Amino acid sequence: MTARNLFLLICLVAAPAVLSAELERSYPAQGEVLEAPLKSLHLWFSEAPAATAEVKVLKDGEGPAPRVEGLHSMGDDDLMAWVRGEMPDGQYRLVWSMDGQSGEVSFSVKRPDGYVEDRWEPPLDIGIVLYDGAEPLDVFGPLEMWMNAGPDNIRVHLIAERAGPVVLTTTSYPRALAPRIEAPYSFDTAPDLDVLMVPGGVGTLVEVDNPRMLAFLRKAAADVAVAASVCTGSALYARAGLLDGVAATGNKVFFDYLVAQGPADWQPEARWVESGRFFTSSGVSAGIDMSLAVIERFFGIDAARMVAVSTEYEWNEDPARDPFTAYLNSAVPYVDALRERFEAQ
Repeated sequence: MTARNLFLLICLVAAPAVLSAELERSYPAQGEVLEAPLKSLHLWFSEAPAATAEVKVLKDGEGPAPRVEGLHSMGDDDLMAWVRGEMPDGQYRLVWSMDGQSGEVSFSVKRPDGYVEDRWEPPLDIGIVLYDGAEPLDVFGPLEMWMNAGPDNIRVHLIAERAGPVVLTTTSYPRALAPRIEAPYSFDTAPDLDVLMVPGGVGTLVEVDNPRMLAFLRKAAADVAVAASVCTGSALYARAGLLDGVAATGNKVFFDYLVAQGPADWQPEARWVESGRFFTSSGVSAGIDMSLAVIERFFGIDAARMVAVSTEYEWNEDPARDPFTAYLNSAVPYVDALRERFEAQ
């Protein structure tokens, strides 16, 4: 076990030698055709795997073999690992061995027409944009999920217009009493990013008219593999002109307000929407579901499910299931009053 393992709290526990363990199922499955490079693998056995287990991914024919890193266990009978490196289309074999036993699973990779490769090297650098009046859970929900992916795989950076303290609050909590969080980076000093995330909150009602915010989003979003938002954060992308032709969503109670900020293929019935490199989510807690979908995008669905389990969160994996559509536009009549109260505090 090394410090490079994805989850620092989950490790492969030494077990007695296994003489009769059989592979019961796997990801990828035998004969499976993947439409994107393999990013994580998962093997389930009939008995606890031995601590001496080894797993490799080999390519049939010419070309480099990808690396298998961070071999670990999620339960009593499984092995997981993360797959790094080039994986062009072709035939592959997932080979496992332990205590004189071995086996393999054959699978292939065939990208569909129009597939766009996410080109990045770990760690994945994620920047969360802060501003006065950002919703706390919009920030800390995704932050918790991404941090649990481990520092060798994801690093999160907090960015604001000016480095320093930023007020996080809700629509009902007085700004003067709200907690503050430190943003180490300003718009001018922000590091290079792979993922950009914009939270929502009552402060977006002000930030849609902030030219420096909109200019930063245009510049930063142009260079990332994924641009994400939570709640009314999509209003800022729309106001910056970034969602034209993009399927998008946001907080349902403010939905028509979002639509008024700029053109997009607005989706009123979605927990979150993945449209190319844009991930936009519904309100507040929906950002947690969306942030796990971002983990799935880069590390595979098993990695996302592991993070959900490690945080004792029941992930809603269906992006179309949003029970809060029933409250569509219920807060729109109060937008002006909310903005006036926030600015006056």
